[in-house]
Amino acid sequence: MTKAVKALWRFFASPGLTVALAALICLDAAWGSMVAVKNPAAYGALDRAVLFPWLFTTGLERPDLSAWIFVLVGLSALFAVNTAVCTADRLYAVVSNRRPLQALFPHVVHIGFLIALAGHLVGALWGFRSHGNLLIQGEAAAVPYVPELTVRLDGVDVETRPGEGLVSMKTKVTIFEKGREVLSDAIEINGPVIYKGVAFYHADHGSTPTGLVIEAGSRRREVSFGEVFTTASGSTYRLGRIYPDLAFDAEGRAYSRSGALRNPHCEIVSGSGVRAYLDISRPGTEVEVDGETLRLAGYVMTPYAVLTINRDPGMGLIVAGSAVLVAGMVLLLFMRGERGELVRGRTGATGPA
Repeated sequence: MTKAVKALWRFFASPGLTVALAALICLDAAWGSMVAVKNPAAYGALDRAVLFPWLFTTGLERPDLSAWIFVLVGLSALFAVNTAVCTADRLYAVVSNRRPLQALFPHVVHIGFLIALAGHLVGALWGFRSHGNLLIQGEAAAVPYVPELTVRLDGVDVETRPGEGLVSMKTKVTIFEKGREVLSDAIEINGPVIYKGVAFYHADHGSTPTGLVIEAGSRRREVSFGEVFTTASGSTYRLGRIYPDLAFDAEGRAYSRSGALRNPHCEIVSGSGVRAYLDISRPGTEVEVDGETLRLAGYVMTPYAVLTINRDPGMGLIVAGSAVLVAGMVLLLFMRGERGELVRGRTGATGPA
C-alpha cells in the first residue's frame, strides 16, 4: 500500500472514528425525532413510500423535512465503511497470527450487521408499498406492480372475548401466479403472508353491500349488482348502475348530483329495455317495472378486507444478516470461554464491537 492508502485505511479502522460516528448518528436521530413530531402527516406519507425514491423527489423539494435523513444516510454509509475496514483489518490479524477460533466471534457480529444493512439499502432503493387494496370475499384482484400475481379473499375470521377485545384474527387469502393457485394461507396479527418477497398485511375489514334482496310476488331472491334475475312471472331484469344522489335532467335522463348517499337508487332494466329506479336507502321501498312490482326486502352483505401489500427485495438479506448477528452474539456470550480477551490484534487495528 502507498502511504496515502495506509493513512486512509488507518483512518477508517480507527476506533475514534467509530465513537464519533456513533455519537453523530445519535444526535442526528434526535434532531430527526423532533422534526418528525412537528410534521406527523409528512412522515406518515414517508412510511407508505420507498425511502430513496421519496428522498430524491419530495425530499429535495422539502429539505426542512429531509435534511436530517440525508445526513443519516451519509453517516450510516461511513459507519458501514468503518465497520467493514475494521472487520477486514482484524480478520487479517487473526488469520496471519493464527489466533484461536474464538477470536473470530466478534467479527461474526460485524458481518451480520453489514449483511442486514445491505438488505435495508436494497429495500430503500427498490420494491413498493401499496395501501388500501380492497378485496371482497370470493373475488380476486391484481397485485399492484406484479402483474403475474392475483390475490383472492377467502374469508375473515375474528375472535373476540368480553373484557379482552380482539383475541385473534385470520384473513384467509389465496394467491395465484399467472392464473395458477400457488399459495393458500391466513394473514394473522403481525403475521403477513409472504410469497416471492411480496408481503400481504391486514389493514381493515368489515362487510359491504354487494347486492339486493329483491321480492317480486311470492318469490324472494338475492341478486348481486349487475346480475340478471328472473321473477316468478318469468320476466327478466338486471340490476344496473347505482346512483348515490339520483336526479333527472331536463330531458329526463338520470344522473347523480353528488357522490354522497343523499338519494341512493339502483337502476333496474327489464328484458324489454325499460328502466326504473329503486330507492335503496331502506328496505320496504318498491318500484313498478313493465307492470310488475319489485320490492327491496334487504341487502346482500359480503365481508371485505383491506390489505397493505409491500415488496421489499432486501428482506432476505435482512433476515440472513440478523441471523448471522444473533449467531455471533450467542458465540460471544456462551463460547468464548476464558480466552475472550485474546484478540488484541495489531496496534491501532480495533473497531466497532
